[in-house]
Amino acid sequence: MASPTGLRTHLAERLRTWRDAGLGRSTVDLASGQHPVVNISGDRRLLFSSSNYLGLSHHPAVVAAAVEATRTFGTGAGGSRLTTGSTTLHRQLEEELADWLGYPDCVLFPTGYAANLSALNVLADDTVTVFSDERNHASIIDGCRSAKSTGAEVRVYPHRDMPALRRLLDARSTPHGLVVTDGVFSMDGTVAPVGDLVPLAREHGCMVLVDDAHGIGTLADGRGSAAPHSPAPDVLVGTLSKALAAEGGFICADTVTCELLRNRARPFIYSTASPAPTVAAALAAVQLVRSDPGHVRRLQDNVRRLRRGLGVPAGAPIIPVPVGDERAAMALADDLRRQGFHIPAIRYPTVPRGQAILRVTVMATHTDAQIDALLNVLTAHRRRSHGDGRAVG
Repeated sequence: MASPTGLRTHLAERLRTWRDAGLGRSTVDLASGQHPVVNISGDRRLLFSSSNYLGLSHHPAVVAAAVEATRTFGTGAGGSRLTTGSTTLHRQLEEELADWLGYPDCVLFPTGYAANLSALNVLADDTVTVFSDERNHASIIDGCRSAKSTGAEVRVYPHRDMPALRRLLDARSTPHGLVVTDGVFSMDGTVAPVGDLVPLAREHGCMVLVDDAHGIGTLADGRGSAAPHSPAPDVLVGTLSKALAAEGGFICADTVTCELLRNRARPFIYSTASPAPTVAAALAAVQLVRSDPGHVRRLQDNVRRLRRGLGVPAGAPIIPVPVGDERAAMALADDLRRQGFHIPAIRYPTVPRGQAILRVTVMATHTDAQIDALLNVLTAHRRRSHGDGRAVG
């Protein structure tokens, strides 16, 4: 039998090449929860990279709901949603999300990634052209690849470029179309022009899917990027793992679409269900956001403070600090770490080569003093970088 040594050598060479390009990654193990101040490797650092936007992961009501569900249902689901994994809590959360976000029905998935894969794979077949924003999340990109396997066509349009999208829609050759966009783009924090996009798609007889993973809980009254606009997107994808402080994904849509997903989406059919404690935590978080708008207002106040201090327009709680070179981004992240901040460098393949960034995120639980401390450090880096010709900030 042939030895696998040759393949192992090949894999080691691939890893070395990846690391030599400044693209090596490793986990960062927190010894505390997602608070503004965290313990990492024995150091206390200010955390400006978490998606725990509303700070609800340690809210007493959220924690109590998870603990009570653990006592009642145990720690694991024990099966898929279609066998033994679904509980009354799963159904209650689906109904709560649908009611809050204004849709007839909702389907929970183990992750937001699984929700996007499911949506694109199930909704697109050989009669459909998918129109996807060029900066959509990796889960949408992978969903589009999956859609191609079912015979769907995929067309990518320039970021938030409605005239370009119109030209692509005009040239559509398939009977049906599906326009897909992030609500808040996860790397640059820009917000999709949902108010223009939905009417444009409807004009061309197309459905619209908005993945609002970073918009729900952060924009408008907490209902996300689509909330101020009418008509609403046909399909709304969200996550429970960011502002809603738990884990999992969901899809809100009409009843027919949701029933098709329950029957045809492989991640729904073949994945073990989210455990009841996680579902209970998400349900408690949704109820808190609905009943107390102060959580969202505090986040939005902090976002305004940081964006104003950096001189960037109002927007989402994701603020990129452009660097460019991958090694320079790593050096800047290390410098910030030494000064007591945790803001990892984001590099290829998450962003294009040579366009590395530091991705700053804000939480409702950050204090003014913590935000001002970050502003002081970033401002100092900006002055130094302008002096040596690099683009930071």
